[in-house]
Amino acid sequence: AVSSEVSKMTTHIPLVRIFQPSNIITEEIRYGWLDWTVFKLHAVFDPWLPTRYHSVTTELLAYAMVTDSINILSGSTASASTTIGDVAEDGATRFTYGDFVRIAAGEDVGEKHTEL
Repeated sequence: AVSSEVSKMTTHIPLVRIFQPSNIITEEIRYGWLDWTVFKLHAVFDPWLPTRYHSVTTELLAYAMVTDSINILSGSTASASTTIGDVAEDGATRFTYGDFVRIAAGEDVGEKHTEL
């Protein structure tokens, strides 16, 4: 009886938000020359790459995630999936770089700069 109640409660998750960065740029070079090279190449090629493949700084990613959570919890957005992100058949909303920038609403958190 308890397991059926638990399964009924867990079958409906109201919102699933998935943030999908293409390449996360950090200030710390963790993997040596390969890491450094990838970061530098992305800084050069980001303007020509489609928006979904742009590099994202940890600051912008974190700011977008927190801002999205605040917007959802405060009810200041109409589930935010109507204007930002791709809503899949399963109801999950997926965000890429362009969505991160729109969520951050142009705040000065490094959204335009992918080179450290």
